[in-house]
Amino acid sequence: MTMITKIFAAIAGVVHVLFFVMESLLWNNPDVHGIFQVFSIADADTISVFIKNQGYYNLFLAFGVFTGLALLSRQPIAGRTLVTYVCLVMLGAAIVLMFTVPAMLTGVFVQGLPPLIALISMQFSPRSVKAG
Repeated sequence: MTMITKIFAAIAGVVHVLFFVMESLLWNNPDVHGIFQVFSIADADTISVFIKNQGYYNLFLAFGVFTGLALLSRQPIAGRTLVTYVCLVMLGAAIVLMFTVPAMLTGVFVQGLPPLIALISMQFSPRSVKAG
């Protein structure tokens, strides 16, 4: 796996940790509501349980990509598989966001570009799998 792949997979993980922080820890801050295009306190209160849940999903995706990166040196097939899968899920979520909330195009790029770059660069990285 190339350094570019590792860097962009790690960036994708960090972005998802930041989403967790905003959605699960800082949701009561009106400035955070605006980032997610929720402009009334009543609406923010209504969806707060769902947003917190979504934040934890994002945290677990970040854990998945970080675990995959950590496994690369000891178990390269498992590490590569985990990084690939989690980046595909992150990219899939960004594509869903693009079609369901087109006004959040910035969010689509923030959420989807790092895993996309990681996946593309992974296609050009050598696979050192030994038969045995």
